[in-house]
Formats: sequence, C-alpha cells, structure tokens
Amino acid sequence: MLGWGEAINIALEVQKGKQDGYAVRGTLTSSNAMRTGFNMGDDFTEAPDVIGINILGFRLPQLAHRKEFVSRIIRSEYDSKVPFLDDKYSDYYIELPKMDDWTKETLPEKYHDLWDICCIFRAKMKNMEEVIKMQAVKNPIALDLADGVRKTVARNDVVNDTLNRHGELLQLQNYIKRQAQKEAVSSMEKMLVAAIQNNVSSEAIEAMSKTAGITDKRLEELRKQAQQSINILEIASL
Repeated sequence: MLGWGEAINIALEVQKGKQDGYAVRGTLTSSNAMRTGFNMGDDFTEAPDVIGINILGFRLPQLAHRKEFVSRIIRSEYDSKVPFLDDKYSDYYIELPKMDDWTKETLPEKYHDLWDICCIFRAKMKNMEEVIKMQAVKNPIALDLADGVRKTVARNDVVNDTLNRHGELLQLQNYIKRQAQKEAVSSMEKMLVAAIQNNVSSEAIEAMSKTAGITDKRLEELRKQAQQSINILEIASL
C-alpha cells in the first residue's frame, strides 16, 4: 500500500507468513516509492522523502542479530558507517514475534505508541478488548485501528448472516416448489387413473402423461392400478 503527498511518500507492506527473500521485496517496494510523484526533469531537491514500513508476522533472517522488534534501516557510507541521506530515506521493519521477548514497560517510552499499534495488529478479534485492557493500549491511532477492525468484522458478519438467510430462503422456496410439483403430479395421476377407468383413448392418456412428465413406466403402473380398481368394483357388484 502506498500513500504519497508533495513532501513524503510512505510505502506500507504487511506480511503474515514467512517469505523467502522478503528483505529484497521490502527494499524494492521502498525504492519504487521513490519514483512516485517525481517526474523526469523535476528538480531533485523537490523529490519526496520516502519511508518504508514493513510489518511482519515472522522473524526476518537478516535481522536475527537484533533483539528489538523494530529496526530502522538507512543508507550509510560503507567504511565510516556515516549515514547517507538518512533524513530522506529510511525503512522500518517491525517483527511482531519479537514482541514476545519484551513488555511495554521494558521498552523506551519512544516505542510505546508503536507497541500499542502492534498489539492491535497481533490481536485476534475475539481477544481484542482483553488485549487493549491487558496491554493498557492508550494510543488513539491504535484505538481507532481496533475500532476499524471491529466495524470491518461486523460488516462481514452482516454479509454472512444475510447470505445464510438467503440460502435458507432458497431452500424453503425449493422445498415448496418440490411439494407443489409432487401435488400436481399426484393430481394428474389421479386424473389418469380416472380416465383409464372411463375408457378414454390411449392417445389422450399418453398425451396427458407426457404433459405431466410421467414416465412410461409410471403410466404402466397407473394402468395396473386402474385395472385393479375396476376388478374390485366388479367383484363388489356380484
């Protein structure tokens, strides 16, 4: 995700699962952000500052030597290690698993706001309120982020409930339709039995059965049923 303005570009990457070569990906994302909003021929002194922010759900191998959960990467002159344009270009790597090695109280106060925001990133929705309370999250940006997560999940729940109700309605409609079809077929079968008993022509009976979607096999069963009824009536009249 990229945000830009006249003076600064911010490139944000969020990666939950471990990805080989992520350090290269983060560097490329930040480098591409340097070009955004800066056109060929523009005054180089007007180029926007760029900050790359990488929020990771895993430990980055290139930062295995770092215990802190947040690292700032800048350019520097190789031999002297003197920073080079560090006030203009820098990348931040936030490794969420490393938070397990710290508590808010053990961090310098300058990291407390970032800690609050990262706590929201790590929290599961069902544990959100507990995390806010246990971690004493006070940063307004973190609290707004938590509120945004709640609203997003709530919308998903509404959509899911709506889809479930829609599915249940379709099931009910299909059931009613099937029942109506069964009743219609049952009524037609009764009419066919009556027609057979009253010696209606075979052509007419076959036409009626085809209209009702009754198979030849079922029609033959109805003929037998009609004949049985005729036989019973004849025996009863003796």
